[in-house]
Amino acid sequence: GASPVPLGAYVVVAEPGCVITEGGRLDSKVKGSLVPGSCIEVVATRMEEGVVRGLIASGGHVTLFVPPRAQRESAVANAIIGGNSGGDGNNNNAGGRMFAMPVPLGTYQIIQNGLSVTTGISSSSSITLKLPLDTSVEIVETRVEDGRVRGRVCAVINEDGQKVVGYERAGSMGSEGTTTGWIHLFEPNQRWAKIICFKGGRPVGGGGGPSSRKRRASLSTRPVIRTGEH
Repeated sequence: GASPVPLGAYVVVAEPGCVITEGGRLDSKVKGSLVPGSCIEVVATRMEEGVVRGLIASGGHVTLFVPPRAQRESAVANAIIGGNSGGDGNNNNAGGRMFAMPVPLGTYQIIQNGLSVTTGISSSSSITLKLPLDTSVEIVETRVEDGRVRGRVCAVINEDGQKVVGYERAGSMGSEGTTTGWIHLFEPNQRWAKIICFKGGRPVGGGGGPSSRKRRASLSTRPVIRTGEH
């Protein structure tokens, strides 16, 4: 069957952007707009006249994407989906069109030294750890705070393979002793981490040999190692 539409952080990719409507319907009243590069948090999705719509945490609905071969069932749908395409080559009935792209889960590499890991989604929550440059982390959930994408970490490991801090497997969330943390990933004009391997083991750009994929996959299955922090 078809894969479910992911929730969490999205980035607006359509030119010149996309509109926010008050309701889920395509003909709902427009309440604002988002420029390309905007980060939004999608908390629910629905199908509306062949179009995938998302309810965003800040309020309102946006079009996320038009699936391939989706039928334009009304003139209103055509106006909202294609009216601001500006000649975009991705706007075609057969191939569909992406308006906002989900932030991928997987292995990210820290590109700013001393990145804080906090206990909660809020960047003002308690700091448990500072991550060195080039550390790799496994991100299993994304959220948006003040226009900035935050990621929930389930494993942290140095470039040389040495464990920095142990996290339980993502599937054991809520069990006794589970440790999780949140880090900055990026915002429109700044980046703290870059993805190097997608969830499931597919490396970005096709790079990374079997050994690197095996090492990344092992992050989620290693035993928990306590940090000794009190």
